Amino acid sequence: MIIFYYVASLITLVLIIYAGYLLLKLRKQKAQQKIAHAALAKKRQDQMISVVESIVDISKAMQQEQCPTIEGCVRLKVLIDQLRLSEEERKPFEVYYTVYDKTAHIPTHQAWTDLEKRQQMKFTRDMMLIEQEYQAEIKAVVDNTVEHFKAKSELLKSQ
Repeated sequence: MIIFYYVASLITLVLIIYAGYLLLKLRKQKAQQKIAHAALAKKRQDQMISVVESIVDISKAMQQEQCPTIEGCVRLKVLIDQLRLSEEERKPFEVYYTVYDKTAHIPTHQAWTDLEKRQQMKFTRDMMLIEQEYQAEIKAVVDNTVEHFKAKSELLKSQ
């Protein structure tokens, strides 16, 4: 009977040691996971800061007329989408979405250069009409965009 107690004690001791080993391994995994989550959060924040700064830069370029209006609206719409704003937060920038939708059919990059001059002229005229139609609204929204995202950039950097 004593042998049974010795064997049971030995098995219990082995199980306690194994449980301790698993507990240490679990703590190590949780610490690594916490570090990985922190690194991912930092990377996401850096990306958000970069996107917000790009929005500010493009908006300022549009204010100073260094960036074509249509191109600026398209770029701003794409960048604002990357922020994954709610419908309510996106509402003040709706003109960018409108201009984007109205110019979505116009070829870009290599497709633009592949067009005949006559087609390019037609699309250029379409862009000018869209720009004229929304010029006042775009100007007001661009000013708002600079202020809004400048503040957001400062907030993100302070976190």
